[in-house]
Amino acid sequence: MMGVKRLPSYRDYWSTNAQLNDSYIGSIMSVKRFSFLLLHLHLNDASKEPKRNEPQYNKLYKVAPHLNILSETYTMFYNPNRDQSIDESMIKFKGRSSIKQYMPMKPIKRGYKVWVRADDYGYICEFQIYTGKTRNQSENCLGDRVVKDLSHALVEKHYRIFFGNFFTTVDLMSS
Repeated sequence: MMGVKRLPSYRDYWSTNAQLNDSYIGSIMSVKRFSFLLLHLHLNDASKEPKRNEPQYNKLYKVAPHLNILSETYTMFYNPNRDQSIDESMIKFKGRSSIKQYMPMKPIKRGYKVWVRADDYGYICEFQIYTGKTRNQSENCLGDRVVKDLSHALVEKHYRIFFGNFFTTVDLMSS
């Protein structure tokens, strides 16, 4: 999506069809230049990306630097309220991706699942994008791990953490 006007393909913004064409976008740069930037703009060095069978392989490798900067910025510039909640959130996405989730009972059925710690204003303090199984193995105590990961920075700082029954385990409640 480019701005407010949604078209089936990004090339449609430069279309000769008056119903599709967007003169503002067309006046900024040519479709050829935009295609070049889209193809060559990277957030991480693809030549150094670990292979799938290597232990340091990360499905989010290509966007990891951007995600790290976002995460650091959230924690650096915001002092959250005492009450924090941990829950899942979905980022709507219908394209092809190995980390896309399908949850038929949710309002947003397809997309990226993100574990989020937010304060009572809804401001995101910390997040993790769920990438699915690691090396084709399901995680036994996923909810437990998510709560521990997202609340690690709050230990002994007198915050109150709220979360639903998906995250609740005996081990978590006793730790």
